[in-house]
Amino acid sequence: MSMQNVPEQNKNVLYVKKLQRKYKFVVRSVWGQYAAESDGSSISKQYVVLKIKDIETESEIIHPITDFVLSNWKHRSFNTMKASAFTVAMFMNFLLENKNYYNLDNISQLDFEHGTAFLNELTYKKTPKQTVKKHESVLISFFKYLVEKEIIDENKCEFKEKTASIHSSVEIIMKSPFKVEYFNNSTSYSIHQLPDEYILRFLEVAYQLNSCIALGIYMQFFGGVRTGEVCNLRVKDLQLLGSYGENGFILNLNQDRHLRDDLNNTAGSDYIKSKRWQIVLGFKNWSRLFFEKHMSSHLPKHVSGGSPLFINRDGLGLTGSSYYYHFNKVKAEFLKTLRESTIAKDRLNAITLEASKWSSHLGRGVFSNLLAEEADNLYDVSIPRGDKSFNSVKPYLANTGRIKKKIENKISEIYKNDQPFLE
Repeated sequence: MSMQNVPEQNKNVLYVKKLQRKYKFVVRSVWGQYAAESDGSSISKQYVVLKIKDIETESEIIHPITDFVLSNWKHRSFNTMKASAFTVAMFMNFLLENKNYYNLDNISQLDFEHGTAFLNELTYKKTPKQTVKKHESVLISFFKYLVEKEIIDENKCEFKEKTASIHSSVEIIMKSPFKVEYFNNSTSYSIHQLPDEYILRFLEVAYQLNSCIALGIYMQFFGGVRTGEVCNLRVKDLQLLGSYGENGFILNLNQDRHLRDDLNNTAGSDYIKSKRWQIVLGFKNWSRLFFEKHMSSHLPKHVSGGSPLFINRDGLGLTGSSYYYHFNKVKAEFLKTLRESTIAKDRLNAITLEASKWSSHLGRGVFSNLLAEEADNLYDVSIPRGDKSFNSVKPYLANTGRIKKKIENKISEIYKNDQPFLE
């Protein structure tokens, strides 16, 4: 590629100069070694980098502004790094798109006015207030970084401090230099659990559709497992409780597993947030039925223990984004059954659920709600929600039978004689 059109980069120039082509900033993920095991084997971690992309040739090079993200968040979770990087990419792309309007030739010309314009553009697009505030927080740090690196003049961008009450203590924080109008949207809200009477009905729809994630949804509803954790499971990471899994499962969630090395994934939905062993409770014979149907319908007959437990049509491990896609298909079919129900309450609830924001994260809310009401104390709740040692889990396996029975009794009370039956 000719050097004539390569974005100019050095310690003082973190921008695209004299554009002859169209460029944009993109966020990419990379894996790097950050520690080593006692046996010398490497421990890798997923990081993010900011790249500048030539839209015509699709070539990409790492941009030095990546240093801002890594110097502030390299020891934090991948999702935290990713969120901050996306904010910077969005802001830089906003500047590129409006380069002529603002007459910008150099990043040293930036001032708070440009940050304000970017944030208010988000508000104009009806971005929720809390989302804009998250972007604003990153931009404050970004401008501070540019000043500290002497890329922009500190006299032009003067920061002020203020006191704030954080976790019952008074702290001094940076006052936002941006003048932002926030959008308040009260017409849509997120929900974190289904009404009790729809827990089994949602699972029933997933089972009848023979969805490739039906077993995953069961694990979320009766084990509180996150989407990224489901996508990290291999076949051998699931141990049956009972001869056929009728009492539930134990999941090995002790490490992130790179089941899709072919992808450069920045979704942040394919990792384990808290390393642990996780109990998934059985419900009647449902756990056995979901497990058997998954193994017979969605995995090869002689699948190896090291293979992903959830796969796509090409036999590759399911990604978080694919999981959300399949969850939304189940969700759409479930809402359809409510809309077409002969029961007025179902049709009314369909309207509420369709107007709300919810996805597979709702499974953790369902599980927490079931446990909170049926466990005798928090000790019962803490073990099923996850423990780091398998030996510390084993003494409490007897508790799962008792909790399983309590939940079965509770759900039987909810459904009376109208409880779904799986075949």
